[in-house]
Amino acid sequence: MADIETAKRNAAQKAVADHFDPSARYVGIGSGSTIVYVVEAIKALKDERVSRINYVPTGYQSRQVIYNAGLQDIKFDSLPPDAVIDIAFDGADEVDEDLNCIKGGGACLYQEKLVATHARKFICVA
Repeated sequence: MADIETAKRNAAQKAVADHFDPSARYVGIGSGSTIVYVVEAIKALKDERVSRINYVPTGYQSRQVIYNAGLQDIKFDSLPPDAVIDIAFDGADEVDEDLNCIKGGGACLYQEKLVATHARKFICVA
């Protein structure tokens, strides 16, 4: 595995270990290559509560990652009106020394912003 992929996996494992709450009701899952490792780390927890959480994907790719992991997804539009996303995980294309993040300008950016702003806690995995 290339060094960059190892770094992404390590960052995802640390983010999940430090911030993921298996008793959450809704968890936002961003888009991009790092999210694969976030979902992998969540699934590796071997906690039965993980399968009861509703995961809110920000795009088709993240929905497929959630589905392939055997987890339950829910579209942002299908959330109950009073629902709050407990935590959202997403990656960034670049992070500078002042921790300013550059997100991609792709098709998922708007959905990523919606999920992030409706989350109690946002974790940028980088």
